[in-house]
Amino acid sequence: MRSTCARCLRPTPFCVCAGLVPAPSRTRVVLLQHPREARLAICSAWLTRIALENVELHRGVRFDDHPRVRELLAGPGTALLYPGPGSIPAGEASPTPRTLVVLDATWLQADRMLRDNPGLAALPRIGLVHRQESGYTGLRREPAEGHLSTIEAVALALGALEREPARFAPMAEAFRRAVRLQLEATRTRRNPRHRSGRGAPPRAAPPACPPGRRGSGSASSRRQGRPASSTARAGPASSGGACAPLGGRDRVARRGVHLRRGWVIPLAPTEPTCPSAPKT
Repeated sequence: MRSTCARCLRPTPFCVCAGLVPAPSRTRVVLLQHPREARLAICSAWLTRIALENVELHRGVRFDDHPRVRELLAGPGTALLYPGPGSIPAGEASPTPRTLVVLDATWLQADRMLRDNPGLAALPRIGLVHRQESGYTGLRREPAEGHLSTIEAVALALGALEREPARFAPMAEAFRRAVRLQLEATRTRRNPRHRSGRGAPPRAAPPACPPGRRGSGSASSRRQGRPASSTARAGPASSGGACAPLGGRDRVARRGVHLRRGWVIPLAPTEPTCPSAPKT
């Protein structure tokens, strides 16, 4: 299994922590992330989380029963970073909002989140005036011109609100570097599932599960004594070695860990560190 940076959650060869120092800001940024966005290879909300000092990240779709989010939405000086009629350009906002809520979701998901959270939809809105091209160009198609990733939008908004764009420029640069590395990898490396079988060593047969254990393949294979299907694996010794099917449902959260795209990340009270990250 390839190693992963515990800070940016990228595979070690694709780590973007170098030069990414958490930037201070007077405005607190609150990221409300749709659960499906957390599955993306490049999670710009998580990069935003490690690129700022005054930031919170909460995951979900409905936040009516979320005590912390409800407290933030009800607090004075809270605004929503979202375009549309009635939004005020970030550079013209006065006074500067104390808390800036940002939705990390597709536009369709964001519309649903606003519909399902009336308190969120009722917030005053902050918009962006820019001519910047999205850093996702070449990797992910934006629905229209002028749309940006979450981290780019936050960097532009904070730069305009606090009149200091250079302080937040490294955030967007780290994201663009992550996209460049991902694009380079897709150009130089083919998907292993699509490789030709010529010259490749034969695959080892999957280990067979002992008879009588659950999940050890189809009923017919167990009756006839054939090896178990490759979609089964042996469970831990504490569970009696029972086999469990692999798949998307196998990546559910367990106690003490958070599973994301197959990566196991310990949930520790301290901030994750990276050898490439600059010392603060």
